[in-house]
Amino acid sequence: MIPPTARCTVYLRWLSALLSPALILAPAAAQGRAPVPGEVDAHVTQATIHSTICEHGYTAKVRPPRHFTDATKRRLANGLHGSPQDYELDHLIPLGLGGHATSANNLWLQAWPEAASKDRDELRLHREVCAGRMTLEQAHHEMLAKWGPR
Repeated sequence: MIPPTARCTVYLRWLSALLSPALILAPAAAQGRAPVPGEVDAHVTQATIHSTICEHGYTAKVRPPRHFTDATKRRLANGLHGSPQDYELDHLIPLGLGGHATSANNLWLQAWPEAASKDRDELRLHREVCAGRMTLEQAHHEMLAKWGPR
């Protein structure tokens, strides 16, 4: 039988690890996956892709202004290791696949090395959707399966 004081110590260590700021505030990039569920822009549907995401210049039209992204990045980086410059403010569902531009459910900080890999996935899926080889829903599903929360 484990003495009560030893059992209490084990429980306290477990609770301390569980509630550790390092776990709560760990950058999503260290986990490799977004801590947000993702959110899409209701204006982008399979029926509207050719007048929205597949139209040249679409993402520039819907991208939030710099003052918004800088403030959001600083807020999300507060308490994380490093500086805001160590991370990219990323849309889990990318703008090029109809992701919501300003929703907190779609924005997270991602370390630059992972961001480059995710950017390749985004471009590939965008091309597939716009070429008609994949539906928008399939692209969202793939993005969430690889980069979304577990």
